[in-house]
Amino acid sequence: MNEKRKFPRVGVSFPVECKPLPARNYFYTVSKDLSLGGVKIVSNYFLPKDDTVKVNINLIDSILDLKAKVAWCNKERLSERYSTGLEFVETTENSKKKLFQFLNRIFNV
Repeated sequence: MNEKRKFPRVGVSFPVECKPLPARNYFYTVSKDLSLGGVKIVSNYFLPKDDTVKVNINLIDSILDLKAKVAWCNKERLSERYSTGLEFVETTENSKKKLFQFLNRIFNV
């Protein structure tokens, strides 16, 4: 399978706070990988494709406050959990800058 991605991904596991919109309830999970364009999470919740989710990613020294669209959601094999790809659709300049700096540190190590 030949994937064409806009941005390189890095496998990182950080705490993620997700809030499906327009709901008020958050759930907490972890990231599996992260790029400038999105994040893959693993959770106990199915998120329908194209739904919008508010996402806060804790990068230890800062928290990214982002809005994302569900690109895909698949049940994990032999598990009750779901892998979900989230594509960032709205980011503040500050969050974009923090994410870029974080990824830049990882790729240039």
